[in-house]
Amino acid sequence: MKKLTILCLCGLAAMSMMTGCSKTASDGKEDLGTVELAEYKGVKVDIPVPQVTDEEVDARVNQALAANPKETVVNRAAEMGDIVNIDYVGTQDGVEFAGGKAEGTDLTLGSGQFIDGFEDGLVGARAGDKKELNLTFPEDYKEKSLAGQNVVFKVTVNEVKIKEEAKLDDEFVQSVSEYQTVDEYKSSIRQELQDQKQKSYDLSVQQAVLQKVVEGSKFKLNKSTVSRRYNTMVDQYTQQAKLQGGTFASFAQANGMDEGGLKESLYASVKDAVKNQLVINTIALNEGMALEDADREAFAQTNGQTVETAVNAYGQETFDEMALNHKVMKYLADHAVNEAAGLQADEPSPADSGEPAAETAASEAAAPETAAR
Repeated sequence: MKKLTILCLCGLAAMSMMTGCSKTASDGKEDLGTVELAEYKGVKVDIPVPQVTDEEVDARVNQALAANPKETVVNRAAEMGDIVNIDYVGTQDGVEFAGGKAEGTDLTLGSGQFIDGFEDGLVGARAGDKKELNLTFPEDYKEKSLAGQNVVFKVTVNEVKIKEEAKLDDEFVQSVSEYQTVDEYKSSIRQELQDQKQKSYDLSVQQAVLQKVVEGSKFKLNKSTVSRRYNTMVDQYTQQAKLQGGTFASFAQANGMDEGGLKESLYASVKDAVKNQLVINTIALNEGMALEDADREAFAQTNGQTVETAVNAYGQETFDEMALNHKVMKYLADHAVNEAAGLQADEPSPADSGEPAAETAASEAAAPETAAR
């Protein structure tokens, strides 16, 4: 059976804070059920600590070089493959037409950006030349008023340039970045790659620890909560299918399942999400974790947001729940033992900036997915 990935739906009901074996929280929030927690401190994982190689840095540098070729002005006639900087105006029966005029436009001859005949008509032109191109728009041109029509383009060639392979030197670095030297530029790339890998590593550790705790815990889930969430998901997938002109059954088929298989997968995913959230809630209560402004700031930063924009997007209650989830997940990872590294996971790696991961297992843990040119 193909298992769906369940992601965060901010519109779902709030999660409860539960004690290890209590029933419903007294604050009236959703009753997820009960759990007897497995040991959640010192959980062993085996995840390679991220390292950046010289080859990876060089590959990123080469990408930048290829994307930013050097352009050099030449004093000769334009050839196919050259760049011409042009001003042009297009007319139909002597009258300018909309969208047919521009100044200082760079055009690579042979790129096919303009209608047939335009680029060919500039081959052989030099800087300062003026060309008059009598052309015909294609019959299937997107602007119907011009489709199949005869027009005249008056073109002034300002420059002829050639593309040359960029050279990695301080001048190139200064043209594409805020850095001044090649060494600074390479160092920044290495740090960026390390940060990206560290975020992925942090998320992997969090997910691995949570999964082990869930697997070792004993649950008695609230069936009505699971059923309510499952029915909500089925409704959401049904509505999504309708928006695409289909049905729940066709949506299932598009994902390689029959209707029964998709429903079974959704139900299993909902149960997993409830277990994850129940574990997170219970650990938070056991450890006396309270949400502070610093926790809200840290979680907002994982999504590249401010607290204000995140609250506006999710609502205060849901945002706070997600921020507390993030805090618990980081706590689990900090108290894990990564056997691949031979050290406690809360011991910082050389590139650990102390910032939380860009995507958090916390939000994932308790979160269902809705599913002339």
